[in-house]
Amino acid sequence: MENMKTQTNSQKYEGQCKFCGSDFSKKEILSHLDSCQQRTKSKSSNLRNLRLQITDRYSKNFWLIVEVDNSAKFKDLDKLIRDVWVECCGHLSLFGDYGNEIRKSKIIVETLQPGDTIPYIYDFGSSTELIIKAIAYSSFKLIEKKIELVARNYLPPSNCAKCGQQATWICTTCSDEEDESPLVCDDCAEKYHSEEEDHYLLQLANSPRSGVCGYEPEEPLDKLF
Repeated sequence: MENMKTQTNSQKYEGQCKFCGSDFSKKEILSHLDSCQQRTKSKSSNLRNLRLQITDRYSKNFWLIVEVDNSAKFKDLDKLIRDVWVECCGHLSLFGDYGNEIRKSKIIVETLQPGDTIPYIYDFGSSTELIIKAIAYSSFKLIEKKIELVARNYLPPSNCAKCGQQATWICTTCSDEEDESPLVCDDCAEKYHSEEEDHYLLQLANSPRSGVCGYEPEEPLDKLF
């Protein structure tokens, strides 16, 4: 955790390429994925996969870049989003708009083409709302079957409200109070946010669902892929 990479305050919304491990802004990563030296051997003119960018509707800091092959369905994308970012209590999810839902049995590349954008909602109570944009076609063989996460944001700036160190917990009680920051580190969580003080802590997550409902990450905070 001491050497964990996080985003800076530059508003470039940095993240990492899965294949070479290098740092890029959200904008730079899109062009890099076509020229990454660690992918050159997997390129094939016979492939026509689709590259998707998934972002939080309200925070530009959170983003995923995913590539899908010609057999991937929306249910496969739903599973990836749940596994990586949002799953907490088995809530329902939706691609598209209310009344104009995209069936999860549909094949993604037959439904979307570069330039298309659709919304995604997980949990119709305490909702996490995402935007999925088809960016471009890709000719690289996927390591994972059907769908693969190929780039992801680093944890956005998240310093402890008490001491300024890297936060590891989010206090859901403080997040409901406008004048209180909900972020605390391990030491300050123990010192200032005990159960006796009626504070409820959840592990901080590199996810737009951090601190919502009962969501807590299954992987360490510094693990991207």
